[in-house]
Amino acid sequence: MGVLHYDFKGMLYDEWELDKVYTTGARTIRESDVTSYCALSGDYDPHYTNEPFAEQDYYKKPVVPGGLTFIIANGLDCQTLWVDGSYIGLLDQQMSFLKPVFVGDTIYLTMTPTAKRLSRKPGRGIITYRISVFNQRDEMVMDGTWVILMATDREHME
Repeated sequence: MGVLHYDFKGMLYDEWELDKVYTTGARTIRESDVTSYCALSGDYDPHYTNEPFAEQDYYKKPVVPGGLTFIIANGLDCQTLWVDGSYIGLLDQQMSFLKPVFVGDTIYLTMTPTAKRLSRKPGRGIITYRISVFNQRDEMVMDGTWVILMATDREHME
């Protein structure tokens, strides 16, 4: 088995059930995650990199960058293999950050398909998902939508 013969495990367009809530596993955000994110993005905002500054600010401690919360949520989705090989592309996304996330918080993601339609191109469908990220206290910290182009059959997954 080589790279060209990978057995994709993703769910096809028709396998996603409208209004069903799909829940990922959870992940605790560590200081090393923030450090890596800042190094990769170049975003060293003092709200998450300067503890004395953050202690004087509204939340009284450093917050996790919203972009990092989004990236980790996306990774939690990928780890489920729900879209492994069936994902063709992200068409749109809208995200709202509702509550702060802090180092030590554990987050998980729910994906709820809210609309589906076939694409004009054969073998493809478009699914709109409500995306919600929750912390360990089941407080919603991020909410939004992803619009994803998905394969409708195995032949269009490769």
